[in-house]
Amino acid sequence: MDMQVEPTGIDSGDKLSDIEHHFRVLAGPGAGKTHWLVNHIKEVLHTSERLDKSRKVACITYTNTAVEIIRERLGSSSNQVEVSTIHSFLYRHVIKPYIYFIADDYGFDTSRLDGHDNVPISRRTIGDWLNQHTNQSFLKHPYTLKQLKTPENLTRLASWLSSIYYKFDVNENLVITADRTKSRIEGRPLSKKCLELLEVDLEAFKILHWSRGFLHHDDVLFFSFQIIEKHPFVLDVLRAKFPYFFVDEFQDSNPIQVELLRQIGAQDTIVGIIGDIAQSIFQFQGALPKQFGDFRLEGIRDYKIDNNRRSTKEIINLLNHIRPNFKQQGKDDFNGSTPVLYIGDRLDVLQKIKNEQSGEEVITLSWRNITANALKKDVEGIDLDDKLFDELKGFDNVKRYRLVIACVKAVELCRENKIKEALNELKKYFSRSDQSKRYALDLLFLLNSRYSEYCDEPLINFYNILRIDSNIDKLPKISGGKPKIFYDNTHYKSLALCVNIVEDTSNNITIHKSKGAEFENVLLVLDDEKKLNFITAPDLDGSEEHRLKYVAVSRAIQNLFITVPELSSAKTELIENLGLMDIIRLDDSLTHSTALN
Repeated sequence: MDMQVEPTGIDSGDKLSDIEHHFRVLAGPGAGKTHWLVNHIKEVLHTSERLDKSRKVACITYTNTAVEIIRERLGSSSNQVEVSTIHSFLYRHVIKPYIYFIADDYGFDTSRLDGHDNVPISRRTIGDWLNQHTNQSFLKHPYTLKQLKTPENLTRLASWLSSIYYKFDVNENLVITADRTKSRIEGRPLSKKCLELLEVDLEAFKILHWSRGFLHHDDVLFFSFQIIEKHPFVLDVLRAKFPYFFVDEFQDSNPIQVELLRQIGAQDTIVGIIGDIAQSIFQFQGALPKQFGDFRLEGIRDYKIDNNRRSTKEIINLLNHIRPNFKQQGKDDFNGSTPVLYIGDRLDVLQKIKNEQSGEEVITLSWRNITANALKKDVEGIDLDDKLFDELKGFDNVKRYRLVIACVKAVELCRENKIKEALNELKKYFSRSDQSKRYALDLLFLLNSRYSEYCDEPLINFYNILRIDSNIDKLPKISGGKPKIFYDNTHYKSLALCVNIVEDTSNNITIHKSKGAEFENVLLVLDDEKKLNFITAPDLDGSEEHRLKYVAVSRAIQNLFITVPELSSAKTELIENLGLMDIIRLDDSLTHSTALN
């Protein structure tokens, strides 16, 4: 971390002697940073002379789950604190009151603005964009305007356009771009030349959504920056309302958020950031590990919490091996079992651990969403297809695939008790009509009540319930071709495995969704032995994958387990020589455990 002086060591129970200075707190996993942050906020509320009914503390954290945890810990003090995710905060205090200042510049229909969400990319919108594209006349074979409108190329375009994001260019201007690699479907991407021609008009594509009142999550950051850039008085309003602005999990902030925070803290408002560069795992959303150490405000003071109040000493020993330049100290006498590496089928491993834990919950953490869902549904195999939604879009009737995908997502969300999110998926299909909520409720009730009829059956059973028993008019019958092959031979469950539940609170989740959480018993599920390199040759500075695994193993309080299908003798020897883990092979006739203490 790039700091001018060695950070001052503090404990999670310590108070800062002076609340009127910017600060940065480096806190490793299990350091009790949420405990420290909540106590610091209470200290500010108790001692500050700059707060009143209209002037509050802003506290920004990464997920809605984390928001609720902080609110609960603040108790009655939360009335004077605005605890929120950055997107919700900016929508409430910048977008909603001020977007009309710049709406005409971007063709935004403010009369239709209704919150922010993931905006689906439709073929119709892509077609409208291509028809008015600046470089339309320069498109050549095999990517003429007509050829780009084939189902296969529309799928490639949809995948590419769904990756649109905002970044600062070399002149610090905010520009729109997209990830060219995302156009690769079934091994073949759109050509570099084609993408170069198309990407000059990405703002026009966004304007098509904005003209219909659609606001993507990333658009919240984009428009907040533009509003403040063109109307600086909005910054003065924010500073007046929030004399203190604290950000948890700062290492996962988007660069736009970082710049907005720097501007807020340039005068009047005290800014505090809390985070850990070794837990930066959201680079795909624009977060950069170095921005935590690079963040600058005049007079900022640096602190460090290197205690680990979460995990046993055995788990901390493994963490310290993975991260030798940040040694953590555990609680006295908090000892436990040596972490265990299991070799074998992941479902068998999970069942064995559950049996040995005598009914205690075991939380599985996986890199891929489809792996987490497969564990949730007891699905065997590691060669799972998480591109089925894209495949269906490539050849199916537009109305049908939009309905089927929305319904699959809604059903799976409903079964995780995410009723509001489930209804929102269906309401998108009904295009914000006045009756969309009623239609969505009726359809969700129908599908949920008949789950047993299709959950383990081919997708055609699911679709026939929609076609015959729902109130949706004119759903086409599937008579032949690729759609019939797909619906007859692809099971509903295979599509269900592709559903991403953002705020997943089940026992089988991705590592990204475990951020900020802790669990008594953790099983990290890895696809192959190469994924163990974060232990045998750790590189947290250069590898986000290694940081991701570091985050995973640091979630464990009492028992840590890792599993891979197979382990070579060479890798076995490397791990044995570390003396930090036991190895158990399920396929041995006599279960073999090598204790390495």
